[in-house]
Amino acid sequence: MTYASNMQVMMSALPAITELQPSAAPPKPATPSKRLIELDVLRGFLLFWMTLTHLPTRASWVSNQTFGFVSAAEGFIFLAGFMIGQLESRIEEKAGQLATVRDISRRTLRIYIYHAALLVFAFTIVAAIGISFHRLAFQNLLDYYLQKPREAVAAAALLEYRPSLLDILPMYIVFMIFTPLARSIARRWSWKAVIAISLVIWAAAQFGLRGWVYRQGDIFGLSVPQNATGSFDLYAWQLLWMVGLALGTTTPLRAHDIHFPRWLITVCCTVAFIFLVLRYSPADHWINADLYGHLIDKWKLGSVRVVNFSALAVVLVRFGGPIARSRLFLPFASLGQASLEVFCVHVVFCLAGIALSRDADPQLPAWQQICLVTITVSALFLTAHAAHKRTQKKLTS
Repeated sequence: MTYASNMQVMMSALPAITELQPSAAPPKPATPSKRLIELDVLRGFLLFWMTLTHLPTRASWVSNQTFGFVSAAEGFIFLAGFMIGQLESRIEEKAGQLATVRDISRRTLRIYIYHAALLVFAFTIVAAIGISFHRLAFQNLLDYYLQKPREAVAAAALLEYRPSLLDILPMYIVFMIFTPLARSIARRWSWKAVIAISLVIWAAAQFGLRGWVYRQGDIFGLSVPQNATGSFDLYAWQLLWMVGLALGTTTPLRAHDIHFPRWLITVCCTVAFIFLVLRYSPADHWINADLYGHLIDKWKLGSVRVVNFSALAVVLVRFGGPIARSRLFLPFASLGQASLEVFCVHVVFCLAGIALSRDADPQLPAWQQICLVTITVSALFLTAHAAHKRTQKKLTS
């Protein structure tokens, strides 16, 4: 499977991206306060799954890429773009284009403030623990900051320095900044143009666009090492955001209003099953290891991951609604409704888990792992409950 062939497949699917609507007139936009419980449940579940993956426990063996070559991060970014697409469409319908720019600016600033708070926590408490208690994992995490603290603070404020675990919110912020531009292009030339541009950038990322841009020069003159600029290749991952944004803008509000052809459902189920089998088999013994690793590369969002994610997304839209509305998964809705606060708390507890070990690769005793998972999950739901209470208080005041 070559990148050219993958590009052809995805380009051929572009009409479907902008035409997944009923033949009848599109439904009238809901009011901005109306929420889709299924999307809240899914986002909450992804946050929960991401937490299990990031905690230094054996739970990560189960949660890391469980359903093939796809992690919770892909779903989180895609769903964030999708929900922004739906929300801003409703706002534009009610108050105009300028209102969407103001709303996106406000949301971006809010995310930035939360990210800044996490940075302050990392550069003070986490750094102090790393130095005072010789925690190698923390010293590795904040290596650039410990060497050049002033430059690191400035670079972090400019989103150029992005330590691991603290690199998802900056990616979110960058994508939010470019969202008004994407919506403007779509308004003038359609979402097909936006997705086509996004695909070209993603393809260039597979061949080293990020490294090439880095070598062209230091924009801010802070000499941030490339390995300190975040694990995620933003040039590749923007594809998930842009496709989510396009689908959120152009598809019906309710999943049951979307009708996929039967052949597409069959193909996607088959593809998802094949990748699930490959995920738990020694596929690198049959395929060139370098090529195999490149195709499933998480940080560059390799082409196989894109195909796998697309197949899973179609299957989830088709069959996931009843599952999301079941009593088993409904509690996750509270996490999804307070996703930003819950995400930040998950980062804090993941760092706390790392602090328990002296090794660079934490291997905690079983009882500590059980306690860590229990306390962390409890903290996530308590945070969601507190955020809900705060929202209700604002609405009633």
